[in-house]
Formats: sequence, C-alpha cells, structure tokens
Amino acid sequence: MPPIDCEDQELLDGFLTETTELLEKLDDDLVALEKSSDDTDLMNRIFRSIHTIKGASSFLGFDLLVKVAHKTEDVLNRLRKKELFVTSEIMDVILEATDLIKLLVADIKAGDIQERETEGTIAKLLPLLTEIPTPPPVVTKEPEVAAAPVQAAEPPPATSQQVTPEQGTVTEAATPTASTKVTADAAPTAAPTAPTPPAASAMPVAKPTTAVAPKKTAPPKPVESKGGEDLSDNSTVRVDVKRLDDLMNQVGELVLERNRMIQINQDLQQNNVNRNDFNEEFGKLTKRMSFVTSELQMQVLKMRMIPVEKVFKKFPRIVRSMSRDLGKEVDLQIIGEETELDRSVVDEIGDPLIHLIRNAMDHGLESPEERLAAGKSRCGTLVLAAVHEGNQIIISIKDDGRGIDTDRVGRKAIEKGLISEEQFTSMGQREIFDLLFLPGFSTKDKTTDLSGRGVGMDVVKTNIKKLNGLIEIKSIKDVGSEFILRLPLTLAIIQSLLVEVEGEIYSIPLSSVLETIRVDQRKFHLIGGQEVLKLRDIVLPLIRLQKVFNVQPRGETEHFCYVVVVGAAEKRMGLVVTRLVGQQEVAIKSLGNYLANIPGIAGSTILGDGRVALIIDPVAMSESCE
Repeated sequence: MPPIDCEDQELLDGFLTETTELLEKLDDDLVALEKSSDDTDLMNRIFRSIHTIKGASSFLGFDLLVKVAHKTEDVLNRLRKKELFVTSEIMDVILEATDLIKLLVADIKAGDIQERETEGTIAKLLPLLTEIPTPPPVVTKEPEVAAAPVQAAEPPPATSQQVTPEQGTVTEAATPTASTKVTADAAPTAAPTAPTPPAASAMPVAKPTTAVAPKKTAPPKPVESKGGEDLSDNSTVRVDVKRLDDLMNQVGELVLERNRMIQINQDLQQNNVNRNDFNEEFGKLTKRMSFVTSELQMQVLKMRMIPVEKVFKKFPRIVRSMSRDLGKEVDLQIIGEETELDRSVVDEIGDPLIHLIRNAMDHGLESPEERLAAGKSRCGTLVLAAVHEGNQIIISIKDDGRGIDTDRVGRKAIEKGLISEEQFTSMGQREIFDLLFLPGFSTKDKTTDLSGRGVGMDVVKTNIKKLNGLIEIKSIKDVGSEFILRLPLTLAIIQSLLVEVEGEIYSIPLSSVLETIRVDQRKFHLIGGQEVLKLRDIVLPLIRLQKVFNVQPRGETEHFCYVVVVGAAEKRMGLVVTRLVGQQEVAIKSLGNYLANIPGIAGSTILGDGRVALIIDPVAMSESCE
C-alpha cells in the first residue's frame, strides 16, 4: 500500500471513526425496525446512516463500498417512502448487505483493500428496487394472533424498551470531538422528510486521495456473514469532556495540598512550628490528601469505564438469526445497557455471554408448539440485564423456558463417565447445576452447528475465572432459568481483605470473598487426604495458606482460627488463616515476567508501612483443590 501523507491519514481516520460508530448501531436499529416498521424516526436514522457511509466512502474513492452502500440506500429509501413494506425476507437481504459493508470497512481499517465478491448481495438488492409494493404483513398474522391472543400484548413493550435506552445512551455518550457530527446525524429529526445533508460535509475539505484505496489484483473473496461483528477499536476510549474537567479540578486540588505539605515540611525543618500545631495541621493535611486522592482515583477509573452496551448491542442480531434457525419466537429484552464497567472487563465478557444466550435459545426456550402445549405464550422471553451492586457488576441472562432437568443432567453425566451413580445420589441441586460446567458435558444427543459439543459452558467457566468472577444458576423446571454473573468493576485497583498467616500479611480480592467465619480446628475432617469443613448444607474443601506458602509457625498452634470462604466461578473453598486484619483498597502491582507464573499468586501490593503483600489468586487456589 503506498504511503499516506498526514492529511490523507487524518481523513481516513475520521472516515473510519464515523463509519464504525454508525455500523455499531445499525444492526440493533435494523432488528428494532423489523419489530416496529412504522417507526418513522428509526427508519430515517437508518437511512441517514447508510447515506452518510455512502457519501463519505465516495469522497475517499472506495468504489466497491460505494456500490454496495448505494444499492442498500435505494432499498431503504423505498421503505422510507412506503413503496416497500418491511418483511423478514427484505430485512435478511439488508442485513446481508450490512455485513458486506462491515467487511469492506474492516479491509480498509486493516490497510488491506481487496476485491470482494459483491455481485451476489447486489443481485438480491436489485429485485427490491423494482418490486411492486405489497400490503403490510400484519394482515397475514391475524389468524396467528387469534389463535394465541397473549402474543399480541407482549412484544410491543419489549421493542420500545429496547430502542429507547439506546437512543438515550448514544446522545449521552456524545462528546465535542471531530466526529460529533456522527451523533448529530444519528439523532431523530422533527421533520423526517427534510433532505439529508451530504455525507462529505462531515469531512474537512481536502484533495481527493486515491492512495488510500489501492486496487489489488487478487481474485475476489467471498463474503463471510458474521452477524453482530464488532468493528470498534479497543485501543482508544472516548471520554466525556465533563470527566476531563472533573479530573483537572482534582489535579488542581492535589497541587494545592502538595504545596501545603511542602510548607509544613519547611516549617518543621526550621523549627517554626509548635508540636501541637504541627500534629493538628498534619492531621488535617492527611485527611484532605486522602479525600483528593480518592476522588482523583475515582475520576481516572471513570475514564476507563465504558457502557456495557458495547457488548449488548450485538445480541439483538444474534438472537434474531438464532430464532430463525431454530424456528423459535423470542422476545429479547435488554435492561441496564447504560451500566458502566472497566474496558478490560468488557473485552472479556463477550464470549461468555454469547455462549449463555445460545444455551438459553437452544436448551432453555421451547418451540412455539411446545410452549402452547405447556400453556405458555408462543413467544419466549429472554432478558439480558446489567446492574451495579457495590464494587461489582451483576449480569443476568434469564429465560422463561423449560428450566434445567436435574435428573436428565445427572443421567448424562453418568453416561459420559463424569460422575458415578453413588456421587449423583448424594448431590444437591446446586452441585448438579455445577455439572453443566464440566469440560465435554452436553445434554444434546446430536451435535448441531449451535450446540452439542460440550464446550460452551466450559468456555463460560474459564473466562469468568479469568476475571475473578462468580457464576450462579437458578432454575425451576418448566418455569425458566437464570444465569447470574458477578464481576469486578475493574481489574487495576481492587477492594481486598487483608489476612495474617503466622505474621505474614496476604491480600484476598474482596469480590471473591463470600463470608468469613471463626471456627475450632477440631471440627475439621479429613476425607481422601483433603481437609474439609461441614458448613450448613455443603462440604467446604479447605486450604491452609501456611502450607501453600511454606510459612513457618511462630508459636504453638491455637485451636481457633479463621476461614475465609471464597468462590471462583462455580466453585467454593475455604482459606485457613490466623487472623483477619481488615478491608483495604489496594493497587495491583505485577511481579514481573520472572515471577509471573507462580501458582496461587495474582500479583502484589504495597501496604501503608512499606511492606509488600502478595495478592491471592482464588482461581489458581480452586484448581489446586480439583
């Protein structure tokens, strides 16, 4: 690819930023339009998005992208003018064209522009430009509504609920940057029939460049459809200017406190201060420094925070595609998509959520016929929700399907040799649910493209463990299931529980701590060489940190000790310690490459007295119990 000068690169970066933002929202808008085809504002927003992409790509000379976007725009224009009516078949073609546009933009972003096979998609768009308008498909659904009157009352609220928060989120996230024009174009207008502004006006006027889009002689490559594909660049974060202003204010406060500290030190060195006055002033300074530092830390963390909508926005398209493949009717409801968490966590939760949604669609929700026979509505409900709870974010995937049949799960586990008949008879409901996370476990008799290989829930378990998170399952047979993920807000600074083991201090991430108990060591039992404690309705495996880290005893062993009950993914265990020191917020420091792979240690932190405390890794500890 020929070198690009600074001016051309600025144009290209602006195009990619604007186009990516438009495409991120497009899938969700198109799926919403299929449910509410009479939403004029939504239709106009979709049309403007494609129109802007077409105009900007034409300005930069991306001919292949212009060709596809232009035909897609023409079809959307006919829908906007009511010359066509939205149907599932028309929406399939538009979504296929959108996937092709995403692929072409991805090529441009990678700097590898090549000829793609686009004629097949365009051939599907062309008949829609000459098709005679047909009445809205509502008429054909009337007999179905009569057969199941409950269905008509359910989908509309879900549709409006799904679209409205996202519109608010887009507006709220807008910042006065060079690409603010994107948000202005994406907002619904009061006059839908007004002419849309040319897309090229969003770009600075400059010489057209052909160096950005060189032609390759490689043979055309087929289009690979990837519904819900994410084009966003994770190397940058868009920050609200108000957050930058707040950060600057806190830095100013920190400078003032620093100057005050320097002055107090000078007075102390020159013996110009009374001892009592010094103690009082230094106490005030400590409190102010603590307050300003906490505020500064919070502002920096907020700058790393992004809405969980970044992950959630791909699911309406995925659910639509899966429901058509499975022949099921599903109403996806998304709640709390404006909930924010650290970008490092957002990047890791995508795969687990996809597997959990696939599991709910394939295993949980029944077919329309099965639901009617069970006295339910034809349309199943799938709720994806996110909410803050203390220093954690709770994400739940809930369905009103058939629930988990514990007897069937147990029989399958026995058939696969994962457990014995005796083990199954002694298991409680929660332990049976945990079998779903075993590698290779699946209740499907036949492997399909969607499930049956026994890797989905294993992936969920692995990724949640990586984040020091917890997963919980709630299910009632024939009523539904709920999978609850408890994740830390950030992986950089954590709330921790400091514990003492024979004089040594260790830090345990508070997000993994379920409870602490003081027990008599004479109540410990030894089963198969493993120390355990009977705690209410479970048998809790125990790990003595003194043995793990080879800490020498300082005196006679006391009968009473403390057990910190921790959880990693679906597993529970107890860490035996000498004393509980207290709760403290700590910054995680790396031990470096040489000490990076020590089992049971996630990193280190520096205590107030300058000592280094190791941070326990509950994930590695749980694996040592297996």
